[in-house]
Formats: sequence, C-alpha cells, structure tokens
Amino acid sequence: MSSAAAAQPTISAWGETFPLVDPGAKLAIPTCIALILGVATFIRAIRGIKTSKIPLLNPPKGFDLTNWDARKNFGRRSGELMQEGLTKYKGQMFKVMTESGEITIVPSALANDIRNEPNLSFMKAIAEDFHSHLPGFEAFGGGTRSDALIQTMARKQLTKSLNKVTEPLSEETNFATGLHFGKSPEWKAFTIYPEILDIVARISSRVFLGPAVCRNQDWLDITKSYTLEAFSAATSLREYPNWLRNLVHWFHPGCTALRVKGAKAKEIITPVIEERRKAREESAARGEPPTFYNDAIEWLEEESKGVSYDAAVTQLSLSMAAIHTTSDLLTETLLRLARRPGLVEELRKEITDVLQAEGWKKTSLYNMKLLDSVIKESQRLRPISMVSMTRKAVGDVKLPNGNIIPKGARTAILTDKHWDSGIYANADEFDPYRFQRQRGTETDNTAHLVSTGPASLGFGHGQHACPGRFFAANEIKVALCHLIVKYDWKVADDATPEPEPLRYSFSLQVDPSAQLYVRRRPTAGLDIDSI
Repeated sequence: MSSAAAAQPTISAWGETFPLVDPGAKLAIPTCIALILGVATFIRAIRGIKTSKIPLLNPPKGFDLTNWDARKNFGRRSGELMQEGLTKYKGQMFKVMTESGEITIVPSALANDIRNEPNLSFMKAIAEDFHSHLPGFEAFGGGTRSDALIQTMARKQLTKSLNKVTEPLSEETNFATGLHFGKSPEWKAFTIYPEILDIVARISSRVFLGPAVCRNQDWLDITKSYTLEAFSAATSLREYPNWLRNLVHWFHPGCTALRVKGAKAKEIITPVIEERRKAREESAARGEPPTFYNDAIEWLEEESKGVSYDAAVTQLSLSMAAIHTTSDLLTETLLRLARRPGLVEELRKEITDVLQAEGWKKTSLYNMKLLDSVIKESQRLRPISMVSMTRKAVGDVKLPNGNIIPKGARTAILTDKHWDSGIYANADEFDPYRFQRQRGTETDNTAHLVSTGPASLGFGHGQHACPGRFFAANEIKVALCHLIVKYDWKVADDATPEPEPLRYSFSLQVDPSAQLYVRRRPTAGLDIDSI
C-alpha cells in the first residue's frame, strides 16, 4: 500500500455516464395527471423538512414538481454528479436526487462507523426500493424476513458446506463449459457475458437445487431473466407516486411478466420440495434416518425450523442475489486475463500445482493466492456499483462527526476509495499482484477476495456484507480453473482497450456485448476433470 498522503480520490472509472437500459415505458393514465400534480406540490412542500441541513447536490429546477427531470438526468450523469459531490462537499454528507428518490451519500471514511448500526436497515431499503409488497416482486422480500432465513442459511449452512460442494461445482462446470465452448482447437469468437451467465446459472443451481433441477431449461431461463426484468420493471414503477404503484403494477407489462415467471417458478420448485418432504416423513415413519442432500433446498428446510416459507420465491431470491453479480465479476476477470497471456500462464501453473498436490478442497482454492488477487483486483477496479451499503434509517443515527442521519433517510456509501491513490499505489491501473503482495504482511486481513472494508466494498461491509461471498469466491475460482486450464483466450487484436463498463445510475455493469476469442487447449499435464 502506498504511504503517500491520501489525496481527494479521482473516480476515473466512473467517467461519463450514459443509459444502459431504458428504464421502461411509461403507462399513459391521463386522468390521474391533475391529481398527481396536486399531490406532488404537497410532497415538494414537505420534502426535506428533516433532512434540510444536508445539502442536495442536484435540486429540481423551476416547475419540476415531481422531481422528474432531476431524477431522470441522474441516470445519465451519475458519475459526473458523484465526482462533483466529492469535490464540493469534501468528506461531508450530501443528498442526491436519483431515479428512485433522494439518497444521502455518507462519506466512505465512515463505513466502519456505521457498518453494524442497527438503525440502518438493509432489508428495509431493498424492500422499499423494489416494491417487495407487490405481486411479482416477492423475491426482493426473500431476504427481508424477520428471521433472515436466506442470510442464516448462507452463513450457517452454505459456508460450512463449501468443502462438500466444491466437487459438485467442478462437475457441473465441466459440463457447462463443454456445452458452451466445446472442444474445437480453432479460435472462435463469443459474446462472452451470455455464455458466462448460463454457466454460472447452471453451477449455482447445482448447489441451490441439486442435480435434478440444475439442468432444467425452464428454470435456467427464469433465473437468468428474472433479475434483469425485475430491475427494469422496478425502475419503471418508480416513475409513479407510491400510492399509485399499487394500481399501476396490475397493468404494467413488465410487472405482469414477473408474475408469470413467479408462477412458473412455483410449478418447477414446489413438486421437488413436496417430494423431499414426503420422503422425509416416510423415513421417519419407518424409523430410518432421512436422506440428506448437500443443497440449499435441504439447508433452507433445516433453518426454517418448521416455519412456513415460499420455497420458489426463496430460490428466486437466492438466484437473484448470486447469479448476475457472480457472472459480472467472472466476465470482468476473463476480459482482463484475455489481454495478458503471460499472466494466464502463471495462473495455469498455480492451479496445476495446487490441484495436483491437494485435489478439490476448500483449502486448495484458498491456496490459489494469485488467482484470488486477480479476481479481487478486477473487482476493485470495476465494482458492480458506485455505491455500497445501501440502507434505510429506521431511527435517527448520530455519526462520530456530529452529523445526524434522520429517520426515514435512505443512505449509501460511495466506493470512491477503490480508486484512492492514498490507499492503492497506481490506483487507476490493473495490478494482478497487488493483493498477492499483501499476503503475510500486516495488511493480510484485507488482502483476500472475501475481505471487506471501506476500500473494498464489492461485497458490502459490516453485518449486512454479502453472506454468500465465500461461496461466490469459490464458485468463481472453480469456474476459472476450468476456463484457464482447458482454454486459450484472446481479444480481437492487441489494440483492443481495457474493458469499459456500461453505466446507468449507480450501476457499473460489465459490457454485455464484449467479445473474446476462445479455443480448446490440447490435453496435457493436468486433467482437471479427473480430479
């Protein structure tokens, strides 16, 4: 780490923003316009009463009573606005009008101070932002149960079982990579993100649902499409006042599509759950121990402790939390590696040495220190969002600097320290060895992919940090072991620039149109499929 004095971070990775997706077509309801304007005037008058001491970076102008122009412009200018806020307010809180309303930006220097604050609720923020009370959006409430079923399952069961699920992950990765990239020794161009998305959907489903469902094409289609369609529909629905959304969603085509997908998910998942429960009851009646499965169906049943829950919605929640974020980071890492054949050779040697000595174990993946460093550096340089630690204040929160986050405010922490030259030397450059060099030093605890902190917010931080990050890290490593050992990778030509994300609002998404050339390597040395 650099010992130079920390300077005001320059967020070059944010750059100029432009639309990633159309937030969604508005539904024409002319008869409501007059009423909306009247209510908007009242809302505008009372807005900011409690948060008036926190400056608003992009206030609405003129007769923008609904803040529509300010909200819409944020989607396209978010990076520019965040840089302006950092420069203008110099480590102080400020508010920004986003497409989903006002967000209070808390300085990243305070991340440790608020990481476990009980009055800042992650669950409330997600449920409110994504309308989890509306039919079709129930999966956004899957992580908001009072007993935190998914979080508990991930912490207690999934993480504990990593050693047991590594081989099944490898088996399904072998099948999925062969399905997508084949065995041809000739170079072939692929639009890489869709291929990786399907691979991750398959290997995640192997652990979440077991071998019986992980190759069900209907389920795979739902898990791949639900998240993107839900985000789009949720964004579109935010164009309407809260009280009107309860009506609009019934007629909104995006919301209707989500309800259809939810019903189809139940058709697929419910029989599997019922069959498992019946078999368990029959075993108990015979006085025999039940068959135990190493998958999320089994773990959720155990952690629910007999309390009713919607298994299909819970599985959708798991998929939504895991598949797209994992696919995004895995694709980003491959795009970096394809430009660095020498680094790929180093990784092949590390993977081969470790697997030949230890086989597929949780400790084997831990010992792939260069691989871990490469993935973490990819995430540092281009996290999936400009903000992390999104919260809803359920009570007033007093910060160490004396500032107050008022009850009702929605908050987020900027990821600006990811590019802070006072923390990371040559912070704007991709250094695959950056975190490998930290191993065994006084900063070893921050050097791991799963480590979190104010300068490492890819998985969040504090009590609401992603509980499945240990599984995600192992899943990405297993996939990369297969992809690196079995295949050669290259870009179209040496002049191809480093990958640039697509930006909309706070999102920094990997370019879904990016192409790579892939060919199967001759089988030599390590036969990874026989381990």
